[in-house]
Amino acid sequence: MRIVDCHVHTVDGITDAAAILNAMDRNGLTRMLVMSKLERNSLQQTRRNLLDTKKLCDAAPDRLSGLAWLEPTLPGMGGLAREALCDLDFAGIKIIPDHWYATEPRLEPWWELMHELKAGILFHTGILYGHEDGSRFCQPVYLEKLLHYPNIRFAMAHISWPWCDECLAVMGRMRAVGNPQWQSYIDMTPGTPAYIRKQAIANAISFCGVERLMFGSDSVIPSDLKHQGELVKRDGALFDELGLSAAQKERLFSGTAEELFPPRG
Repeated sequence: MRIVDCHVHTVDGITDAAAILNAMDRNGLTRMLVMSKLERNSLQQTRRNLLDTKKLCDAAPDRLSGLAWLEPTLPGMGGLAREALCDLDFAGIKIIPDHWYATEPRLEPWWELMHELKAGILFHTGILYGHEDGSRFCQPVYLEKLLHYPNIRFAMAHISWPWCDECLAVMGRMRAVGNPQWQSYIDMTPGTPAYIRKQAIANAISFCGVERLMFGSDSVIPSDLKHQGELVKRDGALFDELGLSAAQKERLFSGTAEELFPPRG
């Protein structure tokens, strides 16, 4: 079975690709989507972070793909987004609404660019353990704004915990709007604590279908990705408890992520 982790972080001191690939093999991972390190203030440092991630992914482009973590409010970020997607072969973009709402007029040029580039975006949604008091900006309902930009496809990370029902409401809204394609997806990365996780995933499957959900671990490299391996086993057992078929499990573990963030280059 192919397993793709759509949600892996990098920190300073990325290790060599061989060690990461070995850890992936131990965990049964086929491919990972690796986010560049977040930079909130400097366009130049953001670009350096992108180049670090590109260097890692270029070592194994069939197994490692980049998500460019960008801050849309930084001047000049639009040009860097274009470079990341068109020249550096990043598979998509990662965004945290960092003390801004997606509905703000100043974001209109950014969404227009994302629409032009037909970008796939992974949004942090839900409670945010960082960025001061920023969780309120990450409620999924604000992403309803993107229905005006139908070329943008996006995933809401963490099933938007604790706003899981709101996440599903946004999914239903995007499904019903009648754009040429259903724009929205759900990243099942925890998030969701153990006592609610099974029900949250069952609700999402019932409402959206497995075609809209994808596996992610929130692991961090250059660690040995031990957490990733544990979550593959836990979510696999949960999928068995839900009575999912082999085809349904493969869709959750790989098919949806490959649809939203296909390999590039």
